[in-house]
Amino acid sequence: MTNIDHEMPPTPGDGDALREDLTIRNKSSVGPMLWIGFYTSVLNIFTLTLFRFWGRTNFRRRLWADTRIGNEPLEYTGRGLELFIGFFIAIFTLMLPFIGMIFAIQFFIGPDTIFLSVVPLLMYAFLFFILGVAIFLARRYHLSRTRFRGIRFAQTGSALGYGVATFGYLILTIITLGWYGPAARIKLSRKLWDNAYFGSEPFSFTDTDEAKAEPVYKSFAFAWVGTFVAYGLWVAWFFTSNGGNLAETTTAPDLEWIAKLYLSLIPLTILIGIFVSWHEAVMIRRIVKSLKVSGANFSSRMKTFDIIELAITNTLLVIFTLGFGFMASQMRVWKRIANRMELAGTIDFAKIQQTTEEAPKQGEGLADGLDIVSNF
Repeated sequence: MTNIDHEMPPTPGDGDALREDLTIRNKSSVGPMLWIGFYTSVLNIFTLTLFRFWGRTNFRRRLWADTRIGNEPLEYTGRGLELFIGFFIAIFTLMLPFIGMIFAIQFFIGPDTIFLSVVPLLMYAFLFFILGVAIFLARRYHLSRTRFRGIRFAQTGSALGYGVATFGYLILTIITLGWYGPAARIKLSRKLWDNAYFGSEPFSFTDTDEAKAEPVYKSFAFAWVGTFVAYGLWVAWFFTSNGGNLAETTTAPDLEWIAKLYLSLIPLTILIGIFVSWHEAVMIRRIVKSLKVSGANFSSRMKTFDIIELAITNTLLVIFTLGFGFMASQMRVWKRIANRMELAGTIDFAKIQQTTEEAPKQGEGLADGLDIVSNF
């Protein structure tokens, strides 16, 4: 073998995959997102909130483009018109008939029948189910409109199946006073990611040793007990200190009493937020560390302080911008999660084909109608 042979570059294939830069970074800044939020809020006034679909699309395009894996940005291909059409389809095919059914029951059966007392339970059961369906359909739309290196993401699986699972897990969470919640969140994440694709390459949700090492239930117990103790102490303190005079009179509470009530809730909310933040950071790491695509594994360095800092600063951002900073606050959450995320391993992009999964033609109308859709 000659020296020239030693200096020959490697052939395309596995060698290229080994050298791929998989660093995940987002470089979004608050200013441009505040501008998108501002003009979206203003135009919503003149369009009876209908411009929100196009504002949300502009926000996503900017956020996706600011997010890079290696040197390549994500691309968002959704359109405002798709969100607009999806919303009205959901309104006329589901929400209006649902409301009409409730009025019809009251009209034909009458307000005094015992059956009418069952209607609220049936309504909540239906909402729990439809909540899961809406989340699945919104996610399917998001992934279908996301591309990386020209390759489209996709979500497969059953929206109805996900709705049934969501309904069942919510019931179990209520029955167990919240203790089934962490397990439900992990199971629902698994149901989504095990049916997600990057082109022809499937994602997988695996209980790795790193993921299982996260203190999911230890952090949840801390949050659960801490919340109840903090709330109990606040009730005992506030109504002992300020509730005596109120109990002795039949008059409504005065403005001073109401002001004290709301001011005292601020430190209580902050304290509960600290208890919950550890668990939220743990859950983010638990889910991210379970993800794998091709030969690469995800991990996360999200910390409790990240959650606390984002909660406080984003709340102040929304308050002092009179609400139009909400998009900027969501961007800051996305950016922090992305910049705390790592992707280690190899992905041979040359072997990944375009997905054959058919993309939905409409947007996340059902989720928008239920007011559970986020801007990302």
